[in-house]
Amino acid sequence: MASDKTKNSLILEINDWLEDIIEFLIPVRSLLVSLSNVFTVILSIVLAFYFRHDFSFHTPEVNYLPKVILLAVLVKFIIFLVFRLYEGMWRYVSITDLLKIFFANLIASIILLGIVSFYRSSYFPGFSLNVLLIDFLICFLTMSGKRVVMRIIREYAAKATGVQNLRTLIVGNMENVNSLIYAFSSMSSRRKIIGALCEDVKIGHTIRGVPVLGEPPSAAKCAKKHRASEILLLPPYSTPASIREIMDDLELRETKCALRMVPAYSDIADGHISVSHIKEVEIEDLLGRKPVKLDRTEVNLFVKDKNIMVTGAGGSIGSELCHQIAAYKPAKLVLFEFSEFNLYEINRKLSSEYPQLQLVNFIGDIRSEENISRALSEHRIDIVYHSAAFKHVPLMEENPLMAFGTNVIGTATLADCCEKSGVKRVVLISTDKAVRPTSIMGATKRLAEKVILERPQSSTEFVVVRFGNVLGSSGSVIPLFKQQIRDGGPVTVTTGTVTRYFMSIPEAVDLVLQAGAIGGNREIMVLEMGEQMKIYDMAKRLIELSGLIPGKDIEIKIVGMRPGEKEYEELFSADEKAEKTSSERIYVVKKNGASSLAVDVEKVRILILKNDVEAVKKLVCGYIPDHKLS
Repeated sequence: MASDKTKNSLILEINDWLEDIIEFLIPVRSLLVSLSNVFTVILSIVLAFYFRHDFSFHTPEVNYLPKVILLAVLVKFIIFLVFRLYEGMWRYVSITDLLKIFFANLIASIILLGIVSFYRSSYFPGFSLNVLLIDFLICFLTMSGKRVVMRIIREYAAKATGVQNLRTLIVGNMENVNSLIYAFSSMSSRRKIIGALCEDVKIGHTIRGVPVLGEPPSAAKCAKKHRASEILLLPPYSTPASIREIMDDLELRETKCALRMVPAYSDIADGHISVSHIKEVEIEDLLGRKPVKLDRTEVNLFVKDKNIMVTGAGGSIGSELCHQIAAYKPAKLVLFEFSEFNLYEINRKLSSEYPQLQLVNFIGDIRSEENISRALSEHRIDIVYHSAAFKHVPLMEENPLMAFGTNVIGTATLADCCEKSGVKRVVLISTDKAVRPTSIMGATKRLAEKVILERPQSSTEFVVVRFGNVLGSSGSVIPLFKQQIRDGGPVTVTTGTVTRYFMSIPEAVDLVLQAGAIGGNREIMVLEMGEQMKIYDMAKRLIELSGLIPGKDIEIKIVGMRPGEKEYEELFSADEKAEKTSSERIYVVKKNGASSLAVDVEKVRILILKNDVEAVKKLVCGYIPDHKLS
């Protein structure tokens, strides 16, 4: 494996070297740099002559000065072209660049001395060769000085503003790239566009002065060669497949480069773009899930003008539920939350985004019958979305009674109160960890499902929506990985083979609302989660998306499985089968066998009050036949 990677890297290096030769034979010059160098050469010769003759032009040798100037421009133009002094940006001048300038001027001056000396008697009689020596010093110092001064000014300005310029490569088709460059030209940006990659424009041509360096597949190669800080992807090259291809190439070349993208082209088309339109490429952008247009008519009819309550309203799922529900214009939205800070944050955001929406802040404990009953009765709630729960697997292994108290007793208490208050429908947010649970958290969520589904029939309908991990949630591993990357590593992964289902929070909530609307009473609705992904691979991708190299800049450390965790997750148990619904990505679960023992909520409650952990665990074994609890 390692030898294949080395072989591929060698092939890439050889290919790059051959392309460099081709590029050298057809150099592309900047007009401004060329004119600047010509002016510098002329000024240098004139000043050298002036200094050599005691600050005077009143000498017979001045008649030969135009010939020497013409010769110097011709010779130095060719030598500077060979040394590629017309390329590169002054603000990034380095010691290597100064050495190139020195040797280019030295060789040009030696050639000039040779030519003038050889033809001195016939074409330049009496012309002082000291002029060419002084010219060498002036020309070198002037060319170097311009670049150094420019770099000092740029760095000072960047330091004063706290902003550094990003060397940016743009990947897109000609039309999109042209529009984006035009948009950047009319706005203040810390980006310096060093090149574009287009398949419909020949290499060497320019788009609004920006050189086309290659085609989109060569993005990683160009990023390494031109020391790019970021690659900015435009449609149609911002697809998951394109992003993964570039990331694989960057990894192969061991190149640090951040990836950013413009998700939609609508604003670019008219040149209406701001920095806020450009986003970091996130792990969600690599999922590769095909977009599905949901018919939200049913959700709209279900939610609009209703009094809605969301428990755990300030959590990852709860807050997104609130945002999406608010867009359907409910009559009232009650934010039921135990955390004061989380409640403040979600209320602040919703109040700003939906100023006309009637919001109610309710600090309450989901285990408190008095809290729940008051919230339901005072605001005449029609629909409850129950997302309040403890979800962190290892923490719940250490605090099992809190998990049972909140996830099981809290759900049962909510269900009782909803029936008494005449709530029309309760939608429970469940998890794939409830299937064949190996953890306390998974077991409590499985019991919560049973508490909801196995209740005697009443006027209140109960629906369970089950899905896997969501990217970026408070219990997700992704925020931990990002923090570890910011801290310089290592990124800790349980094993190299652990897999999980993943979807983005907005997508999950969108489907939850759909499932909650179309689901039948006492049904489990399961969201289609796609293929499982290796956590190790996700860690690598996150490091690469940060512009770093896995294993080199950031170490990935295997730490072993934590208590309650399992190698892979499942969406259905052995006695369940999935049937399609009217929605492409939502399934309804049908039971194959007889129901297991019903949950005795009161018994669980008594054991929790007695603080009898072992008795509670033993009780669970009877309720969940396919459990794998230790």
